[in-house]
Parts: sequence; structure tokens; C-alpha cells
Amino acid sequence: MQIDCYGFEATSQFFRRKELDAHLMKRIDGILYVCFGNEAERPIHRLDKDEHGSVRLMWAYGKWEDAESLRYVPINQTMEIKEPEE
Repeated sequence: MQIDCYGFEATSQFFRRKELDAHLMKRIDGILYVCFGNEAERPIHRLDKDEHGSVRLMWAYGKWEDAESLRYVPINQTMEIKEPEE
């Protein structure tokens, strides 16, 4: 399933149209991680600086405790994830 950086599915009326408020934030080694929602797996944004000192905003989808090791993509890209099992 295709989702945006806030976890809205491509079939949702909110896909790439709505922003959410942050649920939790943490700073590790100068990198700020921000999550949205409290599900086991959730959208996580990462703010850091590139080699030129510009702030870079990336996002990933996964477990909050794994925030440092997730695969991040640019904030304006969508991501394909596996649908949750019921």
C-alpha cells in the first residue's frame, strides 16, 4: 500500500493533503526524530543537517524504538509498505 509522510493511504482523501501534529520527539546525536501517532509502526520524520549545513527533512515508517536504523526517504516522496495483518 502506498502512504504519504503522515501515514495516509493513497486512497484517502487526506493523502498528501493533511499534516498531523507530532506525538513524540527525541534528539539523538544532534538528529531530531518526530513521530505521528502511537501505533506500533508509524510515520517518523528525521531532521538533520547535510554537509552544507542545510536542514534536511526525511521520513520513514516503522517502530519508534528503531527510529535511528530505519530507511529514510525525502519528505515529498511516498512509500510502499506492507498492509498490516489482521
